[in-house]
Amino acid sequence: SEPVLSKETSAAVDPAEKQALGSSSPPPQRRLLKEPQGFIKDGVQDDQDTEGVVGATMERMSSVLPTMWLGSQSGSLYVHSAVRNWKRCLHSIKLRDSVLAIVHMRGRVLAALADGTVAIFSRGGDGQWDLSSHYLLDLGKPHHSIRCMHAVLNSVWCGYRNKIHVIDPLAMNVKHSFDAHPRKESQVRQMAWVGEGVWVSIRLDSTLRLYHAHTHQHLQDVDIEPYVSKMLGTGKLGFSFVRITALLVSSNRLWIGTGNGVIISVPLSEGHASSSSTAVSSTSVGVPGGVVRVYAEAGTGDSIVSGSFVPYCSMAQAQLSFHGHRDAVKFFVAVP
Repeated sequence: SEPVLSKETSAAVDPAEKQALGSSSPPPQRRLLKEPQGFIKDGVQDDQDTEGVVGATMERMSSVLPTMWLGSQSGSLYVHSAVRNWKRCLHSIKLRDSVLAIVHMRGRVLAALADGTVAIFSRGGDGQWDLSSHYLLDLGKPHHSIRCMHAVLNSVWCGYRNKIHVIDPLAMNVKHSFDAHPRKESQVRQMAWVGEGVWVSIRLDSTLRLYHAHTHQHLQDVDIEPYVSKMLGTGKLGFSFVRITALLVSSNRLWIGTGNGVIISVPLSEGHASSSSTAVSSTSVGVPGGVVRVYAEAGTGDSIVSGSFVPYCSMAQAQLSFHGHRDAVKFFVAVP
């Protein structure tokens, strides 16, 4: 079925205001006076010096400032300050199902839930995040878990079953959908975006797929199983079955984690790889008189001039890291 948008109203309670809400007098007006001064290293220290942070009527941090969002398996969503007093929860809400992914884009926070819906939050009139009223975008039946979301350009790509839904966070609708895999029982698990391309992995599959960030065209398929089998042997530690469990683009390389503890690093290049499944016409990019494609967002006056980098990769230049760990690689973190 088609995606459906609905508005939800919930009893989201600011944990620090429970006493104020229970009293007869209304809660004090929350007002930000100045930006915090200096650099706070200890986020769990007590509020000994509130000068330059908040007014006399407010000793805790406001969600007008940068925040950290946490989602739980029980469906709870917590908002903490990213400036100081990190242990204090500013806002919280109980959602329908487990929170599997959180993405911030263009003044909206999108939370992917296990029941196949996306909760969309925005700020209130006072500049603070409003968790008492939010929208739910139902991606259609039958309901399945939304396993991954990724910010791509001005949109949010959402992996739902074997499809990728491109969500406009401001209009709160699905502006485009396409199949990432022909089998409906397949599941999109990881995505990594750089330049004009988005790499996508499928659950229990050793093949990576590259899609164009603007046109959503399928550009390349890369199967990592032959490379792993060649480097480590088909019978060693059960490496005959390779599945992709983590994905990241960093330092102009595609980092691939597998369910067997193997990490593969592949350099990205602009040239069209021979293993691509879809032929791409070559254009003279970066040459005087060459073609520069301009993409426009539908229904807006914004236009995006694309870069020249399409992140193709070739397993012939891949590097493998294996330290004897048999457990799955869960995630990557790029540290400067």
